[in-house]
Amino acid sequence: MVLVFVALVSNLGHAQQIKDVHRSEYYALLPFWESPYQPVKGAYPITEEEALGRINLKVDYNANNQIIATHVRIGEEYKEFEGRFGNLNINAPLTKIAYVQNKEVHSFFDRFGNQISIMGNVYNKTYEKDALGRNIALVFVDAKGEPTSDWFGVIRYQWIHQPDGSLVEERLDSTGKIVPLRGDFQFLRTRMTFNEQGYFGTLENIDSNGNLVSTDNGAAVFKYYYDIHGRFDRWEVFDVHWNPAIGPSHTAGEQNSWNKYDLEDIVFFDKHKNPATHWSGAERWHFETDAFGNKTMLEFQDGEGNPKNANSGYAKYVTEWTEDGRHLISETYLDKEGANTIHKVSGVHRVEYVRNSLGLIMEKQYLGTDKKLVNRKDNGVAFEKMNYDANHVLITTELFDADGDRVQNP
Repeated sequence: MVLVFVALVSNLGHAQQIKDVHRSEYYALLPFWESPYQPVKGAYPITEEEALGRINLKVDYNANNQIIATHVRIGEEYKEFEGRFGNLNINAPLTKIAYVQNKEVHSFFDRFGNQISIMGNVYNKTYEKDALGRNIALVFVDAKGEPTSDWFGVIRYQWIHQPDGSLVEERLDSTGKIVPLRGDFQFLRTRMTFNEQGYFGTLENIDSNGNLVSTDNGAAVFKYYYDIHGRFDRWEVFDVHWNPAIGPSHTAGEQNSWNKYDLEDIVFFDKHKNPATHWSGAERWHFETDAFGNKTMLEFQDGEGNPKNANSGYAKYVTEWTEDGRHLISETYLDKEGANTIHKVSGVHRVEYVRNSLGLIMEKQYLGTDKKLVNRKDNGVAFEKMNYDANHVLITTELFDADGDRVQNP
C-alpha cells in the first residue's frame, strides 16, 4: 500500500486575527488539569518568536484582562487534535470567548474558521457567574440551541465557593443525578483547593456534609503537583486518613519526567513508591517527540524501563507527521522487539491517512501486518472516504470493507 500525500498549502489554516486584543501570551504546553471550572491554563511560557517553531497555545486578552480567544497552533498555523494530541478543557484549534452580563460564552472553530461542535454535540459552553465574577455553573448546548452533555455525560457543572477558599463541584446529568468524575474516577461530589500557581492542588471526594468519603477501591483524595513552569509533575492518591491508597488507574500515583517542553517518561508507583502496573498493563510510559512537539512514539515499559507488550497487545505506538509537523500521516503498532503487530481490539497494525492539498483527510486506511487492507475486528471497516462542502466542512464519511463493499454506518 503506497501512502499518497499532496504538498500542503498553509494560508487557509493561518491563525485568525481577533478583534480588541490588548495583549497575548504564548505557552509551549497544554497542561493537564482536572476541572472545567478553570477554562484556560497554559504551561511553560514562551516568547512569540519561540512559538514560531513549535506547537503552542496563544491566549488573547482584552483591555479588561479577560481572555477572549485561545489558538492552538504550530508556528502561526492552526493545529488539529489528532495522534493522541489534545487536552481535557481546550478542545478546538480556535476558541472565541464572549462576555454578556453574568455569562461567559465559548464558541469553537476549525482551522478554516467554521464553527464546530466539540466533545460530541457541544456547540457552545456557557459559564454562569456570581456578583464577584466567579464561575458558579457551566452548561452546554448543541447547534440547535438545545441542552446537551459533554463526553462524560455531564449536562451541568455547578460550583459552590467555600469560605476557606476551596471549591465544591457537582456534575449533573439530564436527570439531576451527580455524575462521577471522568469514567472510572468514581469521585462524585468533589472539593478542590488551588495551589500558589493557580492549579488545582487537591481533589477530595466528599459527602453532602463535607466529610471525606472513600470509593470502592479506598481512594478519597487526589493530590496534584506542578513544577515552576506549570508542567504536571505527579499525582498521588490517599484514603480518608491521608494514607497512600490505590486509585482508578490501579496505582497510587505517577511521576512525570520532562526534557524542557517534552514529556519523556511517566512512572507508575504503588503505596510504597515501588513500580506498579497501570491499567494499560505497563509500569512505565516512555515518549519520543519531534522538533515541533508532536509525540512520535509511546512505548510501554516494565519497571526496569524495558519495552513491554501491554494489555492492548503492543509495546510501541508510532506516529508519522508531515514535514511541517502539522498533520498526521500514519499510526503504527509494534511489539517489544520492534516487529509488526496488531492492536488487540481493532486487529489493525497500521492506519494511513490520504490527504488533499489543504491537508483534509480524504481517505483513512486500516492495514494488517502484511500492509494490505484489513477489516477492523470491532466494526468490519477497512477504509473510510470523506466528503466535504465548499467551506471544507465534513459532510459524509463512507465506510468500506477490504473487498470494497459498503459497510453500514453505526
